[in-house]
Amino acid sequence: MFQERIRENYDQLTPGFRKLGDFITTHTLDAAFLTATELSRRVGVDPATVVRFAQELGYSGYRELSREIKRYVRDQVTATYRMAAESGTLAELLHALVDNSNQNMQHFVSTGLSLVAEAVNMLSEASKIWIVGEYSDYAIAEFLAKSLNNLGLNTETIHPSMRETAGAVAKMQEGELLFALANSGPSVDTGYAVKLAKEKNIRTICLTGAGVVLAAREADLTITAPVSTPANVPSFGTIMQVITLIWEALAKQLADQADPVMQATQENMGKILNLRAETPEYEVAPQETWTGYTK
Repeated sequence: MFQERIRENYDQLTPGFRKLGDFITTHTLDAAFLTATELSRRVGVDPATVVRFAQELGYSGYRELSREIKRYVRDQVTATYRMAAESGTLAELLHALVDNSNQNMQHFVSTGLSLVAEAVNMLSEASKIWIVGEYSDYAIAEFLAKSLNNLGLNTETIHPSMRETAGAVAKMQEGELLFALANSGPSVDTGYAVKLAKEKNIRTICLTGAGVVLAAREADLTITAPVSTPANVPSFGTIMQVITLIWEALAKQLADQADPVMQATQENMGKILNLRAETPEYEVAPQETWTGYTK
């Protein structure tokens, strides 16, 4: 598919070619209906550059690339976008959005499950898993880390600030792995974390909705999930479904390791519940230093 070709060749592309690749991957619906001349005007390059770009990706010319984009849009996007545009009620809009979400996942199933399987194997073999993401991806990173911790996996999140990334990479050891989430904008700092980890021979995985971002291009394994939606905002639904797939597959694959941890967790929760019932009132009563807040 054209998305994979763009991602795989992105580092070697000229600035003009990169502008075309960025536009096609982020505005696929628009690109499907543009001629080479129209696309060149939208991106700000000359028409000959569009043709050379398609040839650089291995197509005979822009016409062949355009046919593949049109086929993708026809199969995956157009029907649900039309439903959303024509919806007269909120219920009809929601129905269109659900259909679009299902199509995104069906497309991913046909193209990305082998990559998920590879990621699950890499994660299960890692002695420690570092998870990095910025902006809203950081919240998802924390959610995933806690979920993996529940399976008994040694997991830690990184907010990719300069100091935190530098310190985390310094601690990384052979056999560990960095899992990058890159669905919130350019995620440049996340890309730097992946780049530094790779320089230290740490294995890296990137889960993204845009295969051309730095983290996706740098990672050893990149999983690209469809994020198109008639709502005109990047969807994170498929991203969350892929994370759920990874977690459930790991839970099944590591059952011998995870089951004792889950059982011990349930037992400790029971103990804490009993302790709460037995705790005297003075243990939770306001202390003297808090009296000012109780008046």
